[in-house]
Amino acid sequence: MKVIYNYYDGTSYLLFDDNEEWPEGDWTEVAPPQGIYEPYYFDGEKWIGTSREDYEKNNPPEPYKPTLGEIQQAQTQMQLTKTANQLIKTQQEQADTLTELTKKEQRLKEIEKQQAQTMLEIAKLKGEK
Repeated sequence: MKVIYNYYDGTSYLLFDDNEEWPEGDWTEVAPPQGIYEPYYFDGEKWIGTSREDYEKNNPPEPYKPTLGEIQQAQTQMQLTKTANQLIKTQQEQADTLTELTKKEQRLKEIEKQQAQTMLEIAKLKGEK
């Protein structure tokens, strides 16, 4: 049993018997070496191929194209994030409002206390006459 390779694309073909007839075309028993990239061919003595750098330069990877489901999921996540941010903003505004209201209530109590003291002093002054 032996493996033979097509001269033009390195396609392998398995011969089960040494006496088996080779397929039509140009074939070799020399395997293409690892590390060569398309286009490659056998020149009758050795395999000629492209380097990885040249292959990648001439065949840039296609940009990733998300599926419709992935796009919809991303849009949902973005909307959830916007909603969560708006909720945090609203909660902060509510906390600020409550803080301001508490300060105003404290000032009002202070004014009421001062007013009560003033009225007490007026009553004392009226009582002294």
